[in-house]
Amino acid sequence: MPTMDAVKIGEKLRQLRERNLLTQAELGAAAGVSRDQVSRIERDEVDPRFSTIRKLAAALGVDPRELTKQER
Repeated sequence: MPTMDAVKIGEKLRQLRERNLLTQAELGAAAGVSRDQVSRIERDEVDPRFSTIRKLAAALGVDPRELTKQER
């Protein structure tokens, strides 16, 4: 069975968070995840679950695909 590559969204998440003038704590509160988790995701230290990606995207007002699309 094929496996999925890790989803690294750190840079995109940070850009969108800053564009919305949110701190990591504010984004975390809006998404229902901890500030520490937001920080670890932004540094690409952890691979977020898709449910977490959906929560973060909703808090930022974007489609989840906006966070996961890879720049080429």
